[in-house]
Amino acid sequence: MNNPNLDARTEILVKNLRQVVTDVFGGNLVGVYIHGSLALGSYNPHVSDLDYVIVVSRAPSKSTKLRLMRATFDKLIPYAPQKGLEFHVLTQNELKRGRHPFYFELHYSPMHKREYIDDPEAYVAAMHGLDPDLAVHLAVIWQSGIVVTGRPIRSVFREISPVDYFDSALRDVSDAATEIMENPVYTILNLCRLVGYMSDGIILSKADGGRWAIGHTDSMYNPIIKWALAEYTGSSGENREPHKEALTSFAQAMLARIAALQRRKED
Repeated sequence: MNNPNLDARTEILVKNLRQVVTDVFGGNLVGVYIHGSLALGSYNPHVSDLDYVIVVSRAPSKSTKLRLMRATFDKLIPYAPQKGLEFHVLTQNELKRGRHPFYFELHYSPMHKREYIDDPEAYVAAMHGLDPDLAVHLAVIWQSGIVVTGRPIRSVFREISPVDYFDSALRDVSDAATEIMENPVYTILNLCRLVGYMSDGIILSKADGGRWAIGHTDSMYNPIIKWALAEYTGSSGENREPHKEALTSFAQAMLARIAALQRRKED
């Protein structure tokens, strides 16, 4: 991986990631592929996480999963960006023959940190199953993914259909009218990029989704979007945090637009 815009800490993280997966999986490793903000060009170590998928030939054993988790905490998390690491382990067969929602062999994100620390063996034994979010991640890899190590993307993955991508992305915003109160920045920008995808057919980062929406949505919502962008990118914005009523109105308007765009595509 060669990215001249990568900060030194993340360069070490990616180098360590390559070494960790090689040591843990050996000949069973197919490759490691970055998606999320780094792949989409809006990575900021102060506000982002690092998202990746590990692909293996055969389902890993419990002992291998434990080795991966121990190495993740020892060698990767100390160099992680502000929001941490998120990864899935999938088999090559699932990527080639599986269907949405895809089955994962192991998953980790910061929201599971306490669960893992409390009982590592129980965690790796239970953390597998179907994840509706994976279709979005795999679509990003197909469009813009970064190969950390392993085989080329086109020989490992297949294209995710627009129907599956939309279903996966919609699940993430379906409760936006209430979620926007708990996590306004994430919800605002996710709504923007989903409308952008449905309008132009391009998968955008959260930041690019917000920038797109400023010129393609009702201008009355520009202050809300600009505030979210400033918060997300860590820049100083002139817009104040929106009132709850404004956030609810924005979420409802964007959900209505998503529904209208979907009906138009179905007609």
